[in-house]
Amino acid sequence: MSVPEYDIAAFPALGWESRAVLDGLANVEPGDRPRTWRGWLGDGGACFVAQTGIGPEQATAAVTAAPAARLVLSVGCAGALVPGLVAGDLVAATEVLRLDAGGRVAERFAAVTRPLAAWATGRGFVVQAGAVASSTTVLAHPDEKRTLAASGALVVEMESAAVAAVARRRGMPFAAVRVVLDGAADALPVGGGLVDPRTGDVRPFRAAAVLATQPWRWGAIARVARQQRQADRRLRALLAMLLGGGGLDAFVTDAESLGAAPGV
Repeated sequence: MSVPEYDIAAFPALGWESRAVLDGLANVEPGDRPRTWRGWLGDGGACFVAQTGIGPEQATAAVTAAPAARLVLSVGCAGALVPGLVAGDLVAATEVLRLDAGGRVAERFAAVTRPLAAWATGRGFVVQAGAVASSTTVLAHPDEKRTLAASGALVVEMESAAVAAVARRRGMPFAAVRVVLDGAADALPVGGGLVDPRTGDVRPFRAAAVLATQPWRWGAIARVARQQRQADRRLRALLAMLLGGGGLDAFVTDAESLGAAPGV
């Protein structure tokens, strides 16, 4: 592992997730590449942020190109796999499960968890610790989520396994924090080219064209928009406290932990 240039390197996938991270930092400035930034933690540490875009391929490229850091953080939203988790609930990964194209667990990555859970609880946040599944596709239907719940994961997303794999290869400790966007019983109004896979932002003209011919999708889109606002508020609140205050102390308790094998 090369000498870390940053204390934390954070990898959100979507535009609103990136803004939540950046708002928790001080003196943010653009990086050398598009959709990258540099900012400062409340304890004086340096933080690198790269918006990866959607999916494992883009996440792999972003983390591979990033500078070395004392901790790699995958952060953003996820879909709930178990009943009881609702929009805005927070999950810290104890491990990340990489799913193959058939939805089976192909690989497991451990993650730094316990210090974050204790740190957050002491500051009034409820952060559940558990497995996070990383899929190669969006799980848009409740039946798909119910099937995947058998893996033991609490939530599913698309990037954390790729981020964890590169972090392990580069010898950097890894952590993941996810906020629930959609519940286990919620269907997602995906398809039709509504979302730009590089940024995660809705394509407004494409959305208008799709909804003009499929007006029944308005209800689901409005519901997801409400859930996103709730998820955004909770993620911002946690990151403002985390990045503006505890920094690395929220993940590891001593220097020896930072030097341990990735994921320990």
